[in-house]
Formats: sequence, structure tokens, C-alpha cells
Amino acid sequence: MKKHTNQQGFTLIELMIVIAIIGILAAVALPAYQDYVNRAKASEVILAMSSARTCVSEVYQSTGAMTNAATCGDSFLPTKYATGLVVNASGVITATGAIVAAGDFVVALTPTVTSGVLTTWVCASTTGPKFAPGNCK
Repeated sequence: MKKHTNQQGFTLIELMIVIAIIGILAAVALPAYQDYVNRAKASEVILAMSSARTCVSEVYQSTGAMTNAATCGDSFLPTKYATGLVVNASGVITATGAIVAAGDFVVALTPTVTSGVLTTWVCASTTGPKFAPGNCK
């Protein structure tokens, strides 16, 4: 008489199926995560511009012109991803950053003056919308 034993554990094919599913999920998740990391790096470049943006706004509000706006970038300290910042005489702030997947990232913030009031900042970047922060798309 044959003795029937109950199967204990997983068979090899079941384990291979689980490993294949994990591989598929990793193949989808990894590129999405890398894009997320690159967008975070680009956001750091935008954040590094905030002190210069505040300075340009204060210069315009106190003088009514962009007379000394070019000095607003003098106090910039490079960060891990924001490598350079320049403010020109008209108040346009240009920052450069190093993002591995996108290469050199250059973003410019241009002040918009309406009826003698600095109202908004227009953002433009050299990367496509894939790596640009939400306000630069």
C-alpha cells in the first residue's frame, strides 16, 4: 500500500514564478524611482535660487528698478547639485546644476513686472518636462 504524503513547502516552478514577478516589478519601479531622484535634484537647483529671488524682489521693491540686482547672486554657496548661480542686471537669475541623467541642468527665473509691481517669476529650463520641476514645465 502506498503512503500519500502531503506536499510541504513550494515547488521549484512556484519559486521561479515568484522570482519572475519580483523581477518584472523591479524593472518597472527602478526607472520610475530614478526619474523621481533626478526631479528632486532639479528641485534643489530651484531651491538654491530662492535667496537670490528674494534679494531681487527686495531690490525692485525698494528702488523701483533692478539697479543693484546683479549683486544678488554674490552670496551663493554651491550645493551638491546646484553648481553655479548668476544674476544679471535685469534681475534674471540663472542657475546651473549637475544631474547625471540630464547632463548639465540650466534653469532661468525671469521677473515679470506689471504696472510697476514685480508680480511673477517665469521659469525656463534646458531639460524637457521629464526632469523639470512642476513650476518649470
